[in-house]
Amino acid sequence: MKKNQFVVSCLIFILFAISLIIGFFYGEAISGAGAKKDFYFTWNYVLALENNFFVDPTPWTIHTPLHYLILLHLNKIFNSQEIVRFFMVIVSILVPILFYLNLKIKFPATKKNILIILAASIFIFPAYRYSALWANSHITAIIFFLLSTYFFLIWEKSSNKKIKLSILFSVIFLAASVYTRQYYALFFIYYLFIFYNKLHIKEFLKIIFFIFILSLPGVFLITEYPLLLKNNFFTFRYHNTFLIISSIICFYLIPFFLLYCISESKKLLNNKRFISNSISSLIITSACILVGFNYFDFNSGAGGGFFLKLSYFVFNNPYFFFLTSLFGFFMVVFLLKEDKENAIIIFLLFLGLSGYVIYQKLLEPLFLLIFFLLFKTNLTSNFLKNDKNMYLYFIYLMLYLVSAAFNEYFQISSKLVF
Repeated sequence: MKKNQFVVSCLIFILFAISLIIGFFYGEAISGAGAKKDFYFTWNYVLALENNFFVDPTPWTIHTPLHYLILLHLNKIFNSQEIVRFFMVIVSILVPILFYLNLKIKFPATKKNILIILAASIFIFPAYRYSALWANSHITAIIFFLLSTYFFLIWEKSSNKKIKLSILFSVIFLAASVYTRQYYALFFIYYLFIFYNKLHIKEFLKIIFFIFILSLPGVFLITEYPLLLKNNFFTFRYHNTFLIISSIICFYLIPFFLLYCISESKKLLNNKRFISNSISSLIITSACILVGFNYFDFNSGAGGGFFLKLSYFVFNNPYFFFLTSLFGFFMVVFLLKEDKENAIIIFLLFLGLSGYVIYQKLLEPLFLLIFFLLFKTNLTSNFLKNDKNMYLYFIYLMLYLVSAAFNEYFQISSKLVF
């Protein structure tokens, strides 16, 4: 029976991988023209790099250049734009594979078939699919990030307080993700916090020096091209950031949180600490949401997340969106109370995504990876206990994918007025 479950889960994984390849040949376009335009527009930067390695990237992209250097060398090998793009589709399958390898380290006691199916769920995320199909730097950065977390988890599992090869590889691959998309630099703050707590002081100083050496090319880049350090959409309207990111987190966490509450309902209702924490969390989140509600003025016409668009589509007002922000921040407070290390990750997410336009796609599938690999929470271990949880989660994601395709066909979100 166990062998059958493993085989079935592998077949599911393979079928989803094939669906991505089919999407390439049939011109799948869930994102509309956006990802496609971005690929062809930034290809000019790839060609410019061939003539000048130090060419200014900012006329074509605000991201660091490693991804485009990779495309440049692939183009030299294949001498075909479409073959390069197809090759990157195949490479993109590494994301769920690496996620599975990470999960095996983080959850060694969990059945392999459950971990494989969870990893396969990556194929359902719309942002993953169109980024993979159009050779977007988003995928390259995630691959480097997963390589980093893989070695980070290996090192973290060991009790040794000295620098090992695993910790060096982890830092190198995280640096590679930063040189692909610069906002991954925020995760160095989390890494340094863990290193400081687990390494001897001399070892900690050594790893800081190593990170400094790796950062030197980045110092050169931002010195030569300061726009790489800036966010063109930066804003001080943090009340918008607070509400939107809370709502986006709610979207990703709601299936795990609900399944946890249902399966552990008896224990939770008899747990006085959980009840008191829930009441205090609800008071805190309600106060924060009320403050944000009074100042919310997001009207960019783009971004905002799934629930904001759904709120205007169904009700023609943001009140449902505010409700999801309330639940989202409640979940954030829940994670904060579970472990202090979670606070660092949450702070980095709110800091890194703050802007005039806040796109949910930046957290897709990144939030799922962070949630299972870096967060310390009972939500993940509880979710992985039962095969049925995975089926319900797949239904949730499939409805999301269908809604994205529906939105693309009827151009619903582009007609919404905030």
